[in-house]
Amino acid sequence: MYFNPLKVLMPPALGLLGLGVLKLVYDVVTNPFRIPSSTVLLFITGLQIAVLALLADLVVRSRNDT
Repeated sequence: MYFNPLKVLMPPALGLLGLGVLKLVYDVVTNPFRIPSSTVLLFITGLQIAVLALLADLVVRSRNDT
């Protein structure tokens, strides 16, 4: 790997997670008992990118140890 995956992938992941949480709070305040699919999509996409970043960092660290 030529880059640090956590520095590249974590900012977008945290940004998407933050947007998902802010949109969730907005949606709950404006329409109680209804969470739109776009909110869930933002949150799940952020989680998937974060997991991918952690997995890529694990691969980079395991390759440097050998």
